[in-house]
Amino acid sequence: MTVTILPFIQAQITRYGMSTLVILGNIGNILIIILFYQRRKNSCAMYLLCVAILNSASLTCTSVINVYALDYGDPTARSLFFCKLRLYVTHIWNQSSRYLTVLACIDRYMWTRDDAHTRFMNRSSTSRYLAAIVILFWHIFPIHIAVLATINNGKCSEFGVYYVIYQVYSAISLGLIPPISMSIFGFLAYRNMEKLHLRVRPIGNNGDHNGRIHHRDRDLLLMVLTEVVVYVLTTIPYPFILLEIAVTNYMSVIKSAERAEIENFLNSITLTLFYLTNGSPFYTYFAVSKAFRKDCKTLFMRWRNRAVRPLTMNQIPRARQLQI
Repeated sequence: MTVTILPFIQAQITRYGMSTLVILGNIGNILIIILFYQRRKNSCAMYLLCVAILNSASLTCTSVINVYALDYGDPTARSLFFCKLRLYVTHIWNQSSRYLTVLACIDRYMWTRDDAHTRFMNRSSTSRYLAAIVILFWHIFPIHIAVLATINNGKCSEFGVYYVIYQVYSAISLGLIPPISMSIFGFLAYRNMEKLHLRVRPIGNNGDHNGRIHHRDRDLLLMVLTEVVVYVLTTIPYPFILLEIAVTNYMSVIKSAERAEIENFLNSITLTLFYLTNGSPFYTYFAVSKAFRKDCKTLFMRWRNRAVRPLTMNQIPRARQLQI
């Protein structure tokens, strides 16, 4: 029996919040994929393209299962194979997405460096190679999830000592390394861009003409920096809330029913915020980048013209018949 209203609020957030997020998030991610696929030869665009694909897969899988579980129970808790598969695969998608964003920050930092020897990092061939390495690494490194995750009391999760170890691992690999790395390289890239901007502007009419600073590359940097800010604000609480729950459970801390409901509620809220980073990139890009908005407008105009053209062609024979 519930002690507070929090379980009801938690269920509504999951039902409507995750449902809205998966719809709007997938629409945005699909548009990112379409737009950045056209610019995949740009190394940073290549990373963000891969991130959008992984975000869409993770967001869809997690949201559908969580919403379904509200009324019919967790389907992965009925099969050990699907339990392990879900935890393992979604972990791969999430971690690959985060560390590809780190690569995007490093790429922008290398782009702003005044050193021709580091420009190999900005080649499309290098970005494809590094992206493949990151995705392959996250297929191998978390294999312990597929081995040790199990079903206990109708719940698909980690249990016992492994539960605590896993939460420590998540706090480090998800809540510390990515945001720290993103922040460091993002700050260095922004500082270098400001230096290049000041150095190039007095030379001629426009920095774009001498090839040092390109408008679209600047916009890509701004988009990456904005994604870093969103990631830091929305992701950091999740692993540490889970870590607190894991440690107190392992230490057999006696918890009241009210405290247990508060912990579950915070877990649900931080999980929703965590997946907000999977569905928000398109809208943050659209808000901060003029070039991205222009690309979106061009794409929508192209779709509209393709939709209108068949209607126009069908009306021409009718007009001729009327004249006859």
